[in-house]
Amino acid sequence: MTDHSTPAQLILARVEAFRRCDFGFIFDSYHSDSNFRRQFADREEYIRYGWANLGREFRIHACTILREEVVEHSARVIFSLEFELHGARQGYAELAWLEDAGEGWRYRCGQKLTTEEQPVPADRLDFRHFDEASNKVLY
Repeated sequence: MTDHSTPAQLILARVEAFRRCDFGFIFDSYHSDSNFRRQFADREEYIRYGWANLGREFRIHACTILREEVVEHSARVIFSLEFELHGARQGYAELAWLEDAGEGWRYRCGQKLTTEEQPVPADRLDFRHFDEASNKVLY
């Protein structure tokens, strides 16, 4: 996996990987200590899972980086995503936490706000909106 110089660039590279169904890149972009890697310890298993559960049925229409905050080796990025899954158009905003442990930025965990949960339009979301969310679930 090539290194990405900013956390936002990693988020955009992950979006492109989902568009290409490059589930190997997605797996590699996760931090080794992430919850995702605890759930999927085996790269090939995740690639099979990705094809079986997403494959060509998951199409991203747009991704917009809204905020980026970098402090030394950790970062937070807020982005909005518009996609189609099994023919149903959906969207959400996400707060992603990333870390750079010397091998480039890696995705550690995230928190989503559906369109209905967003207290302001997506382009006005800030980190505090995720902190104040009533149904805060980190994955």
